[in-house]
Formats: sequence, structure tokens, C-alpha cells
Amino acid sequence: MKEKMAVVLVGNENEKELIEVLKNVKYVELRIDEFLRNFENKDIVNWIRKIKRIGENEIIATVRWYKEGGENPFYIPDRKRLEIYREISDFVDIIDIEIRSKIFENVNEIVKSKNKKIIASYHNFKKTPDYKILKKIVKKGKNKLADFVKISTKVNSQKNLFTLIKLTYEYSKKIKLIITPMSVGLIERLILISFGSYLSYVSLSQKTAPGQPSYYDILPIIGNT
Repeated sequence: MKEKMAVVLVGNENEKELIEVLKNVKYVELRIDEFLRNFENKDIVNWIRKIKRIGENEIIATVRWYKEGGENPFYIPDRKRLEIYREISDFVDIIDIEIRSKIFENVNEIVKSKNKKIIASYHNFKKTPDYKILKKIVKKGKNKLADFVKISTKVNSQKNLFTLIKLTYEYSKKIKLIITPMSVGLIERLILISFGSYLSYVSLSQKTAPGQPSYYDILPIIGNT
């Protein structure tokens, strides 16, 4: 199970705690947009280097687009987001960029030129769209040669959850899918892993999505698998 976990960091974590935590997960997501609420742009690369020194994790870098940032997004202009992605591309393994973002193609070019991996992502904090819409998003990501397609939507009913399960089951053998249902419990999140979702995200010092479990919620399961 540890191979399927990504711990989300925002920059204010305790280093001693990180040393222990990063041993137990394969992936780390650095939410650079959240980091910039409290730190300067010049501090980003040093932060990444620090995380690399602490653990041997695959590092996902995310500078979330404010339009897919939830209830309290941190606004970063697209030009600045692109500059950040270009600056950090040598230091990370995977870059997450929203497939609907205007800078998607630019970021995709940077990622491919550096032989890194890309997550083409879609987030909806209000609802889970119709199955046909989600299927189009997956196919678009596949056509853009994304290494992963991530879909994170708010689940308002059992039908929404079944929609995500169906999508995962049907397409996870065709492309690496990361499906994260929001506003649900731990069991519902893990169900998607069992149907083929490649990753699940856990928080450490700060939740970045509704219903996101903490690392300590998932630790007993990681410890037994």
C-alpha cells in the first residue's frame, strides 16, 4: 500500500517528523501554491532540495490553478506558474498541471524535454460530472501523451462514487489513472485504489482537499501491507 500513497506537503512541516514519514510512502506531492502563501518564490528550489535530502521519494510538483483550487484558492498568474514549472523541472520527477489550463501545452513541452513525467489533472470541488464528460477528459489526457490522468471530484451521492469506480475500472488498464473522490471517508478512497487508481493522497500538516485523510489515518494500513 505504501507504493500507492503520496503525502502532501506545504512547507511548514517538522523536519524530524518528515524523516520518519517519508520512509513510509513512495510519493511526495509538493503543493507549491500553498507553500507560496507563507514563503518567497526564491525559497522554492531550496525546499525541493531539502525534501530530496530527507527521503528517496518520487516528487510530484503542483502549482495549482486558482480555478481548480477549491474554496480558498491562492491566486498565481499563469505566467508566474509557467516560470515556476520551468525553474523546478530539473529538480522534481513528476509535474501536475490542469488539463484545462491555458499553459498545459507549454508545461507539457517542458516536461517532455526534461524526460520527466506529467499528470494531466482535473478538479471539481462542487460535483462529479457525468460519466461521458469524465471519459472525454481521460481520452484527452491519453491523446496528449500524459503519463497519468488525475480526476478529483466531489462525491455528493452513491451514484457519483459508482461513476468514479466505473471510470477507474474501465480505463485504468489503458492509462495510469489517479482518481480521488472528495468529501468521502477513508474506505471510499481506498475502494478506488482497489479498482485500479494509481495513487491516493494523504495530508500531513494541512488538508488540501475535502475529506483528504491524514498520513496518520492511513499509517495502520501501510504498516500491515
